[in-house]
Amino acid sequence: MGDVRTERDGTSVTISATARYKPEDEDAHETDTYGYTETEFHEAFTLVDCSEAEAALVAAFVPVAVDDEIAGFRENATKTNSLVDRLKAITLPDPDDVAEDLRRYVETKERADELDAKIEETDRLIDEIVYDLYDLTEAEIEIVEEAVAE
Repeated sequence: MGDVRTERDGTSVTISATARYKPEDEDAHETDTYGYTETEFHEAFTLVDCSEAEAALVAAFVPVAVDDEIAGFRENATKTNSLVDRLKAITLPDPDDVAEDLRRYVETKERADELDAKIEETDRLIDEIVYDLYDLTEAEIEIVEEAVAE
């Protein structure tokens, strides 16, 4: 298993995942020290017509269940237990039992997302100021941004 992410759209939640595997031709892929490579994210499935609480719970809980191998999620695949099967086997807590914790989590996550957006905007403004101070051309700015991205 590679990584998992969730995306909410109202009362629907899409679960996407990457898969780690050992390619037959390691030279044709970028591999880690163990010879494994990882796919891009692919949609595993979408849950529709969830309540607001259920959608929030799935979006918040599934990545944690995968990272921590809890709630029935198994890290390793078998010939008869695919990644999608393992994701679908995750047992969610009862929304009523975790309602208060979930509400606090959603509020904290929304606040964190707002702060991340402000930080990103501040970084962009700082970059603009520095570029202006050093009177960089568009070509020079592109070189700097490519170097920083690596």
